[in-house]
This record gives sequence, structure tokens and C-alpha cells, in this order.
Amino acid sequence: MSEDVPSLKRIAEPRSLKPAPGVVVGYRRVRTKGTWAVFIISLIMVAIGLALIVHPPMSSKVAYTIDDELKPQYYFHPWFVLKKGEKLEVRGTVRGGNNDIWIYVKEGGRTVEDFKLVKSPVDVIFTAPEDGNYTLYIDNSMSLVSSKILHLELIRHYYDYVPGGLFLFFGFIALLVSLIGLMIGQKRLTIRVGDETYEFWPTNWGKVNVAVNGVTLDSKVKPGDKFRIGPNDEHILEIKMVGRFFKKTGFFVDGREVGRLP
Repeated sequence: MSEDVPSLKRIAEPRSLKPAPGVVVGYRRVRTKGTWAVFIISLIMVAIGLALIVHPPMSSKVAYTIDDELKPQYYFHPWFVLKKGEKLEVRGTVRGGNNDIWIYVKEGGRTVEDFKLVKSPVDVIFTAPEDGNYTLYIDNSMSLVSSKILHLELIRHYYDYVPGGLFLFFGFIALLVSLIGLMIGQKRLTIRVGDETYEFWPTNWGKVNVAVNGVTLDSKVKPGDKFRIGPNDEHILEIKMVGRFFKKTGFFVDGREVGRLP
């Protein structure tokens, strides 16, 4: 056989995932404390969301502002869709005549609550006894000659389901992510050389955590670092960034790539 014909096996060997003799490489999956923490927090968020949906908090907003003259025998009658327990507040001032105005609430033509003549300053609150469409009357029909100058705010106090919905939405997303994380686990690379075991797993900003014989080091390693490994420091471990489009952390022992981490 000619001496100048190269061996394909030897050409490929330094770049393959086959480790050097005496080096054993493997992977294992670990359920991390961080994933368990996210799982527990997500359950708490879902529980809070359900509680806020069942017993929603009250929010308030100004539904109408009335700055107008109300002539004799005339009235304003805005209507509102209210759930049981929601409130409608009328607050402000009335000028003219006896500085009073008639306020009452109807539902389906039936008077639900009559506040009678309310003197300025006005501050009355109606609480819906049932779900329904309610019409609020601000009525000057009891006055024959006097117009009323109204400066009133109609404030609606309503059940706010947004906080509960947000807790449920983000809680379910976190729950799904944590469940996937618990099922898949964190990928860790192990390199064994004789009685020595080295374990690597990714952390933030492209760095890598290291444990030697079960003891996690305080310092982290990063691409570009080189170390001697083995009982007699007989091998060289080098960490590099590999991949063209999706970069990963590659581990090389004596020039041969033996594994990758995200």
C-alpha cells in the first residue's frame, strides 16, 4: 500500500465526537431548583387568578360628566348595564331654585330606587340588586319655572376581571413552561477520566457551570478557556463556540470535539 495515500478515518478523527482513549462522555437531564420554583409560583398565580375571577375587585370610572342647564319639566336619562352588586354614583352640585334635583333609577319601566329630591351637594349611590339594564333619571319635572345648572359626575363602580385574567394568562404560560422544563430537564454534559468526573451545564451570558467530582465550583468557565483534566492532568479540555447559525458551546478533549451544550 502506498505511504502517501491518506486515511479518511484519521483525517476525520480529530473533528469527530469520538473521545480520546480513557475519556468517557455522556449526558444527563436534571430537574433544577429554578424550574421547580417557577412551577410553584405558576400554581400560586393560577390560584390567585381564579380567586380574582370568582371574587373580582371593584374599579371605578367616570361614565358621564354633566355640565349643562336642565330646564323645567326636562330630564336626563342615561342608561347602564350593571351586574348584581355593581354601583352607580352621582356626585356634584346643583344651582337654581332650591338647589335640588330629583334622582331615581328605573329598570324595564319599573322604579327600582327613588332618592327623591336631593339637595346640593349631590352624593348618592345606587347598588344594582340584580343583573340588568338600568336607567338613571336626573329629573327637573317637579320644577315649574326654575332651571337647574348641573355640574355632576356619574361614576360607575364595576367588577374588574382584568387582574384575574392577567394572573391566569401569565400563570398558565409559566405553568406550561415549567412543566416542559420538568419533563425535559436541564441538559448536562459529563466527562469521566478514570476516577475523575467533570460535569458542565449552561448558565447566563454564555458561561458554563462546572462541578468536579460532585463539587460545584464558584467560578464559571466560558468559551476560550482551557484546562487540564484527568487524574494526572494528562488531557487538555478546551471550550469553544461552535455552529454557524445557532451558536452552541463545544467541548474539546485533546483537540477532539466530545459534546455540545446550548
